[in-house]
Amino acid sequence: MIEYRLVNPSEWMPSIRALLEANWGETGFGFAFNPSSEMYQRLVDSGVMFVVGALEDGEMVGYCTMIVSGGLHNPDIIMAASDALFVRKDKRGVIAGRLMRAAEREAVGRGAAHVVWRARHGTSFADALARHGYAPADIGMMKELKNGH
Repeated sequence: MIEYRLVNPSEWMPSIRALLEANWGETGFGFAFNPSSEMYQRLVDSGVMFVVGALEDGEMVGYCTMIVSGGLHNPDIIMAASDALFVRKDKRGVIAGRLMRAAEREAVGRGAAHVVWRARHGTSFADALARHGYAPADIGMMKELKNGH
């Protein structure tokens, strides 16, 4: 049985390093992986972020981190945006969808009217989001800056 619940990053991140590294290996960018549980915890403590864990017999098999805040263009519109969504490969399937629904329920409870899921362009996750009624809202373009250029 999988339990979906809020978790504290400072309590969990040290024990799930392999899970975090697996996530980074699949979806990370071309720079060193060095997450800060203290930074995540500060965001959680400030109310800007929450983390939902998917736990099986007390072991985390997946997680979702979300940022929730009012928009700069209209602070009355509360938005939730994913930072990370990951489920261990051998546990994928319905767990990811249930983890997303748990995160969306928490976001609604925090006043969010919209949710944005980050997905790499052309991935099966992006395709799945489209099939479930999510629409492209933005694209992000990234470039490494060297010597200020």
